[in-house]
Amino acid sequence: MSETEFEVGSLLGKGASFYGKLTFFGTVRIEGEFEGEIVSDDTLVIAPGGMVRGKINVGNLVVTGGTVEGEVVARESVEVMPEGKLVGEVTTPSFQIEKGAVFMGTSKMVTLDADLVASE
Repeated sequence: MSETEFEVGSLLGKGASFYGKLTFFGTVRIEGEFEGEIVSDDTLVIAPGGMVRGKINVGNLVVTGGTVEGEVVARESVEVMPEGKLVGEVTTPSFQIEKGAVFMGTSKMVTLDADLVASE
């Protein structure tokens, strides 16, 4: 996927910070700082300059830049682009790390059913 393939429904812009729990529909792009829990069946994009710390449970995670630190569960896929950094534990059926990206942690590539995801 490329960054231009996403129609962004919501944005946490550069310079903004948020602490708490975020739930959403559609695609959310984070360019600022977020700490807490993110839950969605849809797509989360971490853009250059974005920083997310916490627990992420989404349909798709795309790290086009910026940093994600924490536990990630993605029912469909995780993609870390060349400027992206992901540190933590990842569970997903499809995990793509492009040349130039950074991944430090553990990964489990398994098919996730709804019951498993709900119990996490």
